[in-house]
Amino acid sequence: MNWMHALYATYEQNRDYVGRIDKEPAQGNRKERLITPLLPLYHSMQNAHITITLNKQGELVNASLNNPNTQPTIIPVTEGSGGRTSGACPHPLCDKLQYVAGDNADYFPPAETPTKRTKQVKTLLESYEQYEQQLSEWAAFDPGNIKLNAILAYIRKKSLIADLVKEGILHVENSTNTLVPAWKGDKQEMPSIFEILGASTQENAFIRWKVNSRDGSPAEVYHDPSMHESWRRYTESKSTKRGMCYILGQTAPLAANHPARIRNAGDKAKLISSNDSSGYTYRGKFIEADEACGVSTEVTQKAHSALRWLISRQGWYDGDLVILAWSPGLLNVPSPCGNVQEWQHYAPDQPTPNDQVTQLVKQFKKELSGGGKERLQTSLNENDMDNRVLVLSLNSASPGRMSLSSFQEFSVSDYLNNLLAWHSRASWKQHLPKDKEGNDRSYIGAPSISMIVKAAYGGKVDDKLRKHALSRLLPCVLQNLPIPPDLEKQCILQASKRHSMEWWEWEMTLGVSCSIYRYNHPRTNTSSSDIMSLDSSITDRSYLFGRLLAVAEAIEASALKVTNTSRPTNAEKFMQRFQQRPAETWPMLEKSIQPYRNILHRNEKTIPYLKKYDEYLDNIMDTFLLGQLMDNAPLTGAYLLGYHCQRAFIYKPKEEKNVQPTE
Repeated sequence: MNWMHALYATYEQNRDYVGRIDKEPAQGNRKERLITPLLPLYHSMQNAHITITLNKQGELVNASLNNPNTQPTIIPVTEGSGGRTSGACPHPLCDKLQYVAGDNADYFPPAETPTKRTKQVKTLLESYEQYEQQLSEWAAFDPGNIKLNAILAYIRKKSLIADLVKEGILHVENSTNTLVPAWKGDKQEMPSIFEILGASTQENAFIRWKVNSRDGSPAEVYHDPSMHESWRRYTESKSTKRGMCYILGQTAPLAANHPARIRNAGDKAKLISSNDSSGYTYRGKFIEADEACGVSTEVTQKAHSALRWLISRQGWYDGDLVILAWSPGLLNVPSPCGNVQEWQHYAPDQPTPNDQVTQLVKQFKKELSGGGKERLQTSLNENDMDNRVLVLSLNSASPGRMSLSSFQEFSVSDYLNNLLAWHSRASWKQHLPKDKEGNDRSYIGAPSISMIVKAAYGGKVDDKLRKHALSRLLPCVLQNLPIPPDLEKQCILQASKRHSMEWWEWEMTLGVSCSIYRYNHPRTNTSSSDIMSLDSSITDRSYLFGRLLAVAEAIEASALKVTNTSRPTNAEKFMQRFQQRPAETWPMLEKSIQPYRNILHRNEKTIPYLKKYDEYLDNIMDTFLLGQLMDNAPLTGAYLLGYHCQRAFIYKPKEEKNVQPTE
């Protein structure tokens, strides 16, 4: 199944959501936000700043400003206006003053020169005329539509801006009687319109309509399903160009223009575009753009609407990069970009509950808690579209063009099993940034792909490099492919630069690096059921050197605690050098901890600790194979596993230490 057919099928499957405006509740640091709705056919979303209320005769009742929470408005769009990026192309009903106001040329601030002013006036008049003509044709198609006729009667009076000035909504210069371009007075006296518009000028105010028709329908034309249906019927009645739709496999009215605003309201990038008839967008291979891609108007409208809706409700963002995972039947599925904590709170958002799916989700959560080592079993019909999981990623190389960088399809059970396998193979203790109260946060499980990129390149990394790395990591989670060796190496190098990071950041980098190495090199894992327990039977050279480093650090840290001194240990300072030249650095490190051994030896309370440390060192030295201790080659990531496990064992509570390390 291709991506557009999957989105089209998702729209058809979830028609109950059409026109429904939902909000995502505030959670943690995130504020409440509006979810872009699944739109009626041939409609779009726009923030409207002003609501004008009319009676059914087309007379002004009142006008009001819309607060930010009520601005999102479902509006009808034409094929051209829905994807407009430049040039005059009016929306059919709700639009900016440039289009809906017949007196726009009288009130818009004049251009600088007479030539530019002439061109400006011509553009403004044409914009209104196009809007009025389009609305007239719609009203003629649906003559009994009271609301359409009322709006048409009002805009033909050409007094919209004048009325809004009288209502105190818009404001004009006293000297020129034109709209004030920007407020320069006292901020406390700033009119509300400037606060609502922000950086925009009054000319960019967007108008929506209410008509008190008293016929039982909502006064708000943007909430009236009969208005949505009227526009759909009118649009389809005008469809003339027919051809083969590559998605449906049948003859249908073809789209000449495809929607924009996919990732957000200001997004002008398009997935499908062929407006460059003079370049090489399709020329050289095809004569007409339709030959390159024939998609029906209905399919492209529904597919793009479903894509916007899904991205808004469950998409994962990193700048221009968007990764989306969904199921036509379940809708919401655990994101491959999330971590185990997010997966454990997952609940299917299915319109029609399915006992088998519910059972599968319960198994998934149970396996997450238990380490994810058992495959999920299900009797679901995996070929059913409702039981498929689809994952796509979008990115844009330029402001006007967007690419589908990947698209994959899985059965629900395969998808969840792959997430479990990732969690099981890459599980380690992960540290997160401190919470608002300054408390440490951690969990045991696989890191998210964004954590891996941050561990590899730090917080300040080039956008292109970060997005490229994220795209390379996605198949590792989805298909359990090996993590790229260069990313593994980079994480290990970063984890060795302990002195260059804050404590929590280094701990995060250490945990991620251990996860990656463990995932790519399962044979180095501990044989114990506890993945992070110390395994003293491992003879891997890097693992043993890591254990030595942890003991050396513990000796010095204990001595510094006795002397009430706070500073980095030599083990921390030498860590990067130790990773590069271990055989050369270990004698230096061993010599540097001698004074701290003396401190522990002189204190009766710490003598038992020193004896224990010496015992650890002796056991580690005895485990080295012949010649390993003299090998000065750089250490692999196994040294971080050895360091982490040995350090955790040293600081275990006494009752847990009675259990001997794995032999």
